[in-house]
Amino acid sequence: MLAWYWLHIAYLLTRKMKKRILKALVAIVALCFMLINTANAQSFDNIANAIRSGNASMLAQSFESNVEITIKDAEASYSKNQAEMVLKNFFSSHQPKGFTIAHQGTSPEGSKYFIGNLTTSSGNYRTYVYAKTVGNTLVIQKISFEEQ
Repeated sequence: MLAWYWLHIAYLLTRKMKKRILKALVAIVALCFMLINTANAQSFDNIANAIRSGNASMLAQSFESNVEITIKDAEASYSKNQAEMVLKNFFSSHQPKGFTIAHQGTSPEGSKYFIGNLTTSSGNYRTYVYAKTVGNTLVIQKISFEEQ
């Protein structure tokens, strides 16, 4: 009878330990998910802030080595340095007055994107940014400014 009692206590302790371990694992997974989403949101925030302020140099820090840029109807692929110059020219003649993100998401291939509205001194532009995660960094593959 005493042996049965000790086996029962050992069984109960094991169940409690399993529950604690499971709760700890769930908490760890949830924390990792929140950290990943926070990192992506911060990266998009940095990109959005660069567009909002018209800071081509800050925006270029997020460029992939080659980036596709569309401004109005002109589309071309540029090196990181060339793309920075193109955007400096764009922002100098279209001084940003405001920028808001209207929608963001993830494509089936895993690329991240956002669509925003850029208000400038010479008109409004629908802005599309497509990026992918390389390591822990979000890099822009394509950016476009379409006149509204």
